[in-house]
Amino acid sequence: MPKLWKDTVAEHRRDVRAAILETAWMLAGEHGVRGVTMGLVAERAGISRATLYKYFRGVDDMLVAGHAEHVAQHFTHLEGLRDEASSAGAGLYAMLQGYARICFHRGSSAASDLHGLVHRGDQHRRNSADLTVLFAKAVRDAQESGQVRPDVATEELAAYSIHALEAAGQASGADEVDRLVDLVAESLHLRVETAGPGHH
Repeated sequence: MPKLWKDTVAEHRRDVRAAILETAWMLAGEHGVRGVTMGLVAERAGISRATLYKYFRGVDDMLVAGHAEHVAQHFTHLEGLRDEASSAGAGLYAMLQGYARICFHRGSSAASDLHGLVHRGDQHRRNSADLTVLFAKAVRDAQESGQVRPDVATEELAAYSIHALEAAGQASGADEVDRLVDLVAESLHLRVETAGPGHH
């Protein structure tokens, strides 16, 4: 098979897979996990059930795969916020904001049974560990630059920040999320020496 044709086929498969995952995620948000069927996903995605079964064995598989892609996008987003900031403190503040907003949108959009399906098992534990490592690096960089309190262990501050920010999932609006971020930043004794992204 010529390389160009291989690339075209691979690209088509990626597009179909992405459409399936997006459709399944949207339907789960509308109807709950148990309200989603393979037939409904196929119909809404504009493909046959036979094609759908070539990609996924069932609805749960689709939703778990979709969640994995969302997690990867969130990690890339948070890393980008940190890397684009003008100082370690500004980078950490941007990450606090970014993660709080992720939690807020997740809380306002996800059906409870969907949340229960994707936030369990080994993959969820690995995601949580990776998130802690990501925040710990940002906290450590800020500590080393004198912008975060040095009297508490890096990993403890990272874990505290993550758990505290998850309360944004119950926030009633963006203003409440911003206040939560500032409260966490104050707890870390975070000093943003330059105007970081989104800092006011």
